[in-house]
Amino acid sequence: MIDGGSMVAVDAYLEEKRELCNEYGVDFDKIKEFHSRIAPLIRNIAKKVAISRQLNEAYKEVRRSLEYWEEIWELATSKVSPKQKSLLELFMYLELSEGIFDELIQVITFVLMSNHHDLYDPRTRVFLESYGELDGLDFYVKLQFIERHGFEFVSGAFDRKLRNCIAHLDFIINDDGTVINRKTGEKMGDIMAKMHYLGTLCSMMIIIVNKVLSEDPHVHFLRLPE
Repeated sequence: MIDGGSMVAVDAYLEEKRELCNEYGVDFDKIKEFHSRIAPLIRNIAKKVAISRQLNEAYKEVRRSLEYWEEIWELATSKVSPKQKSLLELFMYLELSEGIFDELIQVITFVLMSNHHDLYDPRTRVFLESYGELDGLDFYVKLQFIERHGFEFVSGAFDRKLRNCIAHLDFIINDDGTVINRKTGEKMGDIMAKMHYLGTLCSMMIIIVNKVLSEDPHVHFLRLPE
């Protein structure tokens, strides 16, 4: 249970991030809603050493993905042609969605499982129990799972059409950098804006989970840069 003073502190720490969310088009009220949903779930399990350790392992994977993403970011912001820049942006978005975002979805999934929400794997036809078992679960099954438990805002944060287009190499890049869906002829829009949006959301999720874990002095967790 958090006392009134702590709640004020939580509100203040979130308010510090309002401008960041506004800058990249992330609904700040939805961020506050995410906090209100995930915080009690984490508090229910944070004192269980084994679960905290598995959350730490998850954040190690997030850190690894962040490092790769930053390497590609340096290339994308260097002196390259418009076509090269768009190609780098595409693979940055894929790394962001399938690396950092995917791992955070898995963290939320595991937190829900640890709060006695059963997750059924349609491929193996068994109910999952451990974090490791989630590695073999289809990404979209995890998305549907968190949607059913009130996290629709998170699951709908990335552009599935764009992700599939990149993953299947179904795109054409014109010399001016315009990205076209090879199958539909549709222009894929501002990829950098989509990336900023998803990246900001991922940052907020990391910050919030770390903040909630840090409320318990007995839990040792991997602190990521905010």
